[in-house]
Amino acid sequence: MAIIIREAHPDDAEQLVPYVRRLTEEEPAPYIVMGPGEFTLTVEQECQVLADYAAADNCVFLIAEAAGQIVGMVNCKGGTRRAKRHEVALGISVAREWRGQGVGKKLMAAAIAWARGTGIVTRIELIVFARNEVARHLYESCGFEVEGCLRRAIYRDGEYFDDLVMGLLL
Repeated sequence: MAIIIREAHPDDAEQLVPYVRRLTEEEPAPYIVMGPGEFTLTVEQECQVLADYAAADNCVFLIAEAAGQIVGMVNCKGGTRRAKRHEVALGISVAREWRGQGVGKKLMAAAIAWARGTGIVTRIELIVFARNEVARHLYESCGFEVEGCLRRAIYRDGEYFDDLVMGLLL
């Protein structure tokens, strides 16, 4: 099935809200920060989030779509201060049933291409659970390098997890 990567629009909020809720309800602790019940945005609030991304020249929100259904997303949020406008924080997710099929690679390639084309962004940064080897491999294959370790950054279910900060300079 063909995967389409495109910029998200406010009318995508109706699909995005349940997509994110599924992720937060079903993902195991070492792979997503939000736990069950912590994602509380309404469709209206998500519409505003998407509109805010679209209005900023150093932000983008992309979705991966298959047969009209959202199967993944990536967002890059740029700094608002002049000294930080060149840097974006990247977040990505792929629906469990679509992993291992190249969706994440396509989303990352689209986000990097967008960043290069802005004339503003020269650094992409992300944070990943140290134990999430599949995600780390994806990011490294896209040129990201580990820049540091945030020890015991996450506490979930009585256990601490380390985060890695990874960066890509354009």
